[in-house]
Amino acid sequence: MVRYHYALVDDLISREEFDKRIEKKIEDCGNLADEVAAALLVVRDLGRSHVKIKGLRGRSSLFCFYAKILACSDVKEFDRPEGNKGLVARVTVADETGQTDLVFWDEQASAISESFEAGEVVEVIGRHGKSLKEIQPLNLRKTHVEIDCEMTPKEHKQPERKDTNLLIISLQPAKSFTRKDGTSGEMISGIVGDTTGTARLLCWDAAMLTGCTPGMAVSASGILEKEGDFGGREIVIDENTLMAPAEERPDIPHTPLGDVKPDQTVTVSGDLVQVQPPRPFTRRDGTSSWVRNVRISDGTATLPLVLWDDEASRSLLAGEKVIAYHVPARVGRTGETELSVGRGSCLLIVPDENGERISIDGTVIETPTGKVIDDGVQAFLIEGPYQHGIEITFHGIVSGKRLFIDGNEKSNISLEVVQAGLGQLLQSLG
Repeated sequence: MVRYHYALVDDLISREEFDKRIEKKIEDCGNLADEVAAALLVVRDLGRSHVKIKGLRGRSSLFCFYAKILACSDVKEFDRPEGNKGLVARVTVADETGQTDLVFWDEQASAISESFEAGEVVEVIGRHGKSLKEIQPLNLRKTHVEIDCEMTPKEHKQPERKDTNLLIISLQPAKSFTRKDGTSGEMISGIVGDTTGTARLLCWDAAMLTGCTPGMAVSASGILEKEGDFGGREIVIDENTLMAPAEERPDIPHTPLGDVKPDQTVTVSGDLVQVQPPRPFTRRDGTSSWVRNVRISDGTATLPLVLWDDEASRSLLAGEKVIAYHVPARVGRTGETELSVGRGSCLLIVPDENGERISIDGTVIETPTGKVIDDGVQAFLIEGPYQHGIEITFHGIVSGKRLFIDGNEKSNISLEVVQAGLGQLLQSLG
């Protein structure tokens, strides 16, 4: 049982530290508290005894919360991939901060409508199910806690086919998957946008995106649009979708920073006014990654922008203009609304409108600030899969200390030119 309590706070302290605090709590109580009671007290001290429904997007493995039952669905039967039957039922619950669905399977699904009814308040220990929008309960009991919230169950938008012009914002490398019939395929995820906003992209046939690159506009008919996690959109491209190049790029709406509210998914733009160095951290699965804190301002407000993983390790400079696409907003630990750029989001650095177009023939060099192209006279920050030490010619736009590349070719630098330049340098030093 104590492992459930630790899972409520496993993103805050280690299991070893948790056990030490339990022992200390038992000692402080004069050995009158058992291990479970002491664990509950430790969880409470860490501010995690019970969270609100809006806090179910946190990083702990389990959540404990009180909620009022709004509705219980009928039990539905479905076919499992291996051929046998399954049962599923949903219970919509809410508090004053929001609502979520509890999902029950098989025997639990059969019993739930007989055990609970609308209007009752329950205490839930559970974890995320297949989606961040739902909770799979591990422990559920009725309670006398009162919750005063006048809500009706949200109506889930049904998936629909539609035609639209899309701007491809980002594409991830193709990933292999196995279908239910045992055959394999490759899928691509990414971010796209249209005149109504941004959406997560899922394409279950990577070949359909052959030739498509970020920044390209496409006319897509027969896409499947559905509701993603916490109301965000998902757009699915499948065998029913037809795509062709589009003549016009759709304008993606931006939200002023002063209008950003928690629990929204937004696209924002502004200037980086503060850039902290990236910090390494270790995930619960033991893998390592990076996190970085910056601040962005657009004249209406200044908000923290938290960058994760690959986005955190990019070279960024204060004063640069950026666009953050499909970014979730939440309340940070300080109480300030913050934007989080990681998987499912995209950060684009924007060149100045008055940037100068140049060609530069030089060497790619890795520096503490980031990757640069250096021709011996000047150097500019660059981004892309260019190896340290290669000689290359870049064409692009210079904006501040950065070169925005739109083309490259093999360098014209020869060994004789390098030796001559080195000889001149040695003479000047002698």
